[in-house]
Amino acid sequence: MKNWEKKAMEKYHIPSLLLMERAAVSVVEELTSGSYDLNRILIACGTGNNGGDGLAIARLMQQKGYTVEVCMVGALDKLSVDAKCQLEMYQSIFGKFVTSPKYEEYTVIVDAIFGIGCNRDITGIAAEVIENMNRANVQIVAVDVPSGISVDTGRVCAVAVKADVTVTFFTEKLGMVLYPGRSYCGKLIVSDLGITFDKCDECNIITYTEEDLKKLPVRKDNSHKGTFGKVLVIAGSPKISGAAFLAAAGAYRMGAGLVKIYTPKENQLAMQILLPEALLEIYDYKKPSIRHLKECMEWADVIVIGPGLGTDKAADKLLKYVISKSEVPMVIDADGINLLAQSKTCLLEHHAPMILTPHILEMGRLTGKTKEMIMKDPMGEAKRFTEDYDVTLVLKDARTIVAKKNELLYVNTSGNSGMATGGSGDVLAGILGGLLAQKMEVHEAAKLGVFLHGKAGDAAVRRKGAYSMLATDILDGIAEVTRG
Repeated sequence: MKNWEKKAMEKYHIPSLLLMERAAVSVVEELTSGSYDLNRILIACGTGNNGGDGLAIARLMQQKGYTVEVCMVGALDKLSVDAKCQLEMYQSIFGKFVTSPKYEEYTVIVDAIFGIGCNRDITGIAAEVIENMNRANVQIVAVDVPSGISVDTGRVCAVAVKADVTVTFFTEKLGMVLYPGRSYCGKLIVSDLGITFDKCDECNIITYTEEDLKKLPVRKDNSHKGTFGKVLVIAGSPKISGAAFLAAAGAYRMGAGLVKIYTPKENQLAMQILLPEALLEIYDYKKPSIRHLKECMEWADVIVIGPGLGTDKAADKLLKYVISKSEVPMVIDADGINLLAQSKTCLLEHHAPMILTPHILEMGRLTGKTKEMIMKDPMGEAKRFTEDYDVTLVLKDARTIVAKKNELLYVNTSGNSGMATGGSGDVLAGILGGLLAQKMEVHEAAKLGVFLHGKAGDAAVRRKGAYSMLATDILDGIAEVTRG
């Protein structure tokens, strides 16, 4: 049973059948909103309470005069108590049943087979029904959760309903936020069923909305560039200059007062042209000066290290020195993470706050696990990593996860496929650095930075489209988001 259902029944004494009726009414309201061809309706019902919801929907729609047929998926002797009650009520109005429906002949199909009750791979008749529904080229409305989607992980349980609309109850489920589950939901409609208790009581994750942009650091009128902090970006290698530019520009666009780029001498001209606003410190890549680096670190309020840095001995030397000696927050990205994967003991040696920003493959290198293993349970992997290492972890994917020991997991819902482009992660590293420079708490900076990065990407996709977006478009998007 869902936690919120249990609370509604136990604390507020709302009968389970009444909750089922309210759920059915919510779906009926959507069906009769004018968005659907209701000439002929098929409702596929399982034997659990999701099936009970479906039977209640069938009864209400028939009472409104619509042509409704019900296909029962599963043995009737397996019906839950409430579903059995709904079956009897539907039978009492001479509701019609069909055993071998021709799915393509219907104008709307309602999926009420499993809902949240799916926790193992679907086989047999149920799998056949779902596959036939998906092939029918008919609008599908899912009740609560598309059947076949794990409500906890978003995993497809071998096969799943591909819904056009999902009407869920009280709040989004985790499996609807994470991929691939999100892509099976279609348009998502959340009905509160008239339940008013605090949703936070039922949450095990955090997501952000536009309202959370108010958490951005306040910029007072009587400020100067020193007020908003100094970011040291240690990035680039002799053959890679763009990553240093994107990270530094991300920090500036996020509001940092000063940004200094520490990069090999080969990148001097490129940085002077691409970002003349930045301070520039160059070094000999083959023989980096620790004394020189130490001076730069003493200047900084936050350090971003890794974008385009390379993974040879010189880069490794720089990273290890920064981690062991830094007194200010650090953001470690890209090649910095690849280097850490070769020497994870460094993660036990830092004494300043640290944000790590691996994508799925980099996370695999850090943990010694395959991509498939990470993707199977990304939230669990993120949580376990932060229990072993005292860091804030930003696990980048279509749904980026932010984790920290003893904190609720954050799952990001902003962003789009256009952001899957080279340099996007460098911009994020800079954004995080910019927020940290303005004295934002590290874990909060990670959550807000990821959300804002996604919103900047959403602004960019509206201008450029998903196919044509570049990382520099995300930089421009930051300005659109932060000006309100």
